[in-house]
Amino acid sequence: MDNQKITIPVIRLFSVLGLTLLMLTACGFHLRGTGALPDTMSVTYIHGTKQFDTLNDDFRYALEAHGARVTENRADATAILRILGNNNDKDVLTVDVGGKVQEIQIRQTIRFDVVTSDNQPLVERQTVTLSRDFVFNKTDILAKERESDLIKKELQRDVVNQAMLRIVAASK
Repeated sequence: MDNQKITIPVIRLFSVLGLTLLMLTACGFHLRGTGALPDTMSVTYIHGTKQFDTLNDDFRYALEAHGARVTENRADATAILRILGNNNDKDVLTVDVGGKVQEIQIRQTIRFDVVTSDNQPLVERQTVTLSRDFVFNKTDILAKERESDLIKKELQRDVVNQAMLRIVAASK
């Protein structure tokens, strides 16, 4: 008899969860970053970055996560993601009374477009700029340099994600 008392609430719980998932899919809900790329981007070549550059790697992972295959051979590609610019800047935001840096802003800007293998535009030229501020402690320089490097890596991944969202949106 105790097993039956436990089984009924579990069945109700799974029923409610199943109904909730069904309603979410019916309303068109999708997780961020799961939009579909245009069919013409099924095989994409990345142009404008060095093969082993971290920006190239981040775009490769993002394209593959969206179902595209990234090729090293431009002739095999159905689309070309052209990285037209990649700029990293660091600005001092505040200094103390002694002129020592207290706060820094790190900014990354990329410019890109996407064309078909016969040079027809799929996504017009786009610019994505993101920045992060962080407090700089002059007594812990090594730790702050590591923090700066980590912020740069995260910022680059965020810039790539924003670019991918724009590519997906432009394809609709």
